[in-house]
Amino acid sequence: MNEKAIHAGIDIGTTNITITAFDLNEKRVHACFSLPNRRMQSGGSFDYIQDPLEIERSVQSMLSSIDRPIASICVTGQVHGILYYDAHGEAISPLYTWLDQRAMIPVNSVNSQQALYDETGVLLPIGYGLLTHYANRRLNSIPSEAVGFCGILEYITGRLVGKILTESDSSCLGTYGAFDPVSLQFDPHVLEIVFGNGKDSFLNPAQPFTVAGCTDEGIPVAYAVGDNQAGFFGMVSDWTHSALISIGTSGQLSLFNTSDCCSGSMELRPFLGQGYLHVGATLAAGKAYETVEKFLLSVLRIAGNTVDDEQVFTMMKEAASKEIQHERLQVDTRFAGTRQNPALRGSINNIGLDNLTVDNLVQSTVEGIAEELYSFSRNAGAIFDSVDRIVATGSSVRKNILFTEALRRLFRMPTVIAEIDDGAGFGAALIGAVATGALPLIDVRTLVHDILGT
Repeated sequence: MNEKAIHAGIDIGTTNITITAFDLNEKRVHACFSLPNRRMQSGGSFDYIQDPLEIERSVQSMLSSIDRPIASICVTGQVHGILYYDAHGEAISPLYTWLDQRAMIPVNSVNSQQALYDETGVLLPIGYGLLTHYANRRLNSIPSEAVGFCGILEYITGRLVGKILTESDSSCLGTYGAFDPVSLQFDPHVLEIVFGNGKDSFLNPAQPFTVAGCTDEGIPVAYAVGDNQAGFFGMVSDWTHSALISIGTSGQLSLFNTSDCCSGSMELRPFLGQGYLHVGATLAAGKAYETVEKFLLSVLRIAGNTVDDEQVFTMMKEAASKEIQHERLQVDTRFAGTRQNPALRGSINNIGLDNLTVDNLVQSTVEGIAEELYSFSRNAGAIFDSVDRIVATGSSVRKNILFTEALRRLFRMPTVIAEIDDGAGFGAALIGAVATGALPLIDVRTLVHDILGT
């Protein structure tokens, strides 16, 4: 292997697409840069879609800008969503992302989530791929040329290696819904109903740390891995005693265990053949904070102030640094509902005559975001007992110390910030290195500790 080669991790996020180029020989990140991943405007109130062809162009552009030979590529990023492709493997629909809520649209007075539950007894969360396909069938929204569908991670991996994939890592398969993380199989009855044509199979699980194929230039491309698993792999060195908390667009608390006994409020996710992640996931973490920012921005503009988003975020941090002189507000930050109940909405309670202030609103919103994540630890039972520190990551954590302070107050244990631009992308780069034999799996945790101290 060329010692000057680097391993590339591509993170297709909801907001940005990031590439992390890791130099294994020098044990450092050689480069990390991003391009925006914009939402497509459709006019539909339930839609949250993106352009897979534009995503593909962005990925190719970033790969071509790496100034060193590439030893491996692995893709990670947003999961749950789907897109349709034609016989050539090219996307012929938007990417219906994990935030898309078309399954809430009533057809014959019943939305697709309820209709699927009525037929199968399985309640799939809004935004999960199988439910989105079922909704598109009921809405007659499937392109006539479509021969199949997949997630954006499988799509980009397939385009890199020049074929339609029939396998995917189980971390990705679990995000379609109706997938058993223990047996690694889809529910055949749900598949029959979702596809509506007697089909009772879908993508098959690939072995962890395996190569899906090579690019035209001969670069090995590992099977894509979900961003939750890639992030844990790349940022946590002590799997048993650390909890990973990510606060970005959404929020997640992730715990590793070999037990498959999972709390009802959390999700059990396969973890690269090593065990499971027990995950509590919110739909609005950084998005909840951003919602408050948008509200304050609108107030300031009505008052005639010419301000932009960054100025308002700065104002919020300054206001929140003040000591609260009145009773705390109680902010329920479930502004986008929950996976189990997407119709649920947040609230602001305990409003008195004197405490509805900017500083109180900002601090209490941060507290509400942290509290929703903390509630998962209370429900995790014995799985959380071995945890003695928090590894925190995500754009919100890195940009705003308020979140770290709130986590420390609630969890009452050391909280370490993973100081890396993109932990999931870094984890994907390490997975590519393991898949190609450049990095022994047994050495990964020591490497993570040496580089990040987490």
